Amino acid sequence: MSKKQTKKTDSKKGQTKSAKVRKATTPANPSAEGASQSAAPESRLPPVGTVIKKRDRHGQVRCECKVVETGIRYKGRDFTSLSGAAMAAATDLGLKNKTQNGWVFWGLTKPGRKLEDPVDALGKSFGRYQNLATLVTSRATDEDRPAVRGALQEQRHAIDELLNQVAS
Repeated sequence: MSKKQTKKTDSKKGQTKSAKVRKATTPANPSAEGASQSAAPESRLPPVGTVIKKRDRHGQVRCECKVVETGIRYKGRDFTSLSGAAMAAATDLGLKNKTQNGWVFWGLTKPGRKLEDPVDALGKSFGRYQNLATLVTSRATDEDRPAVRGALQEQRHAIDELLNQVAS
């Protein structure tokens, strides 16, 4: 199965908090609806015939579209882009966004993350880790302490390896 055929369809961090990641229905999947192997109009799109479903956190389909020769079909209407179909679907779902990134909305890519200073990122990350590690160690029972100590030593070893990577 090619990378294009294993694209994800439901955003984990998309436009709604209730979306989950699910696989698109593709020709390799027995539940494909008449999918063919020909390429979609845009080379990044899944193959023609692929059904892309956006699901809520409970697995219920919120909306779906299908890759067709002319682009994307949503509720019987053809769109030339994923974003156009996403805007129509978002309107049907009651979302108020003025624009939609179709790739993110349908879950074919994850939303971009703001780049931050790597030193600040490490500081924030370590702060979260330290708070959690402090909580775990404070609640460890006499029975748990050896396992917690072993886990912390493994993590210290991993940090030592990272220090060696940035030393060179």
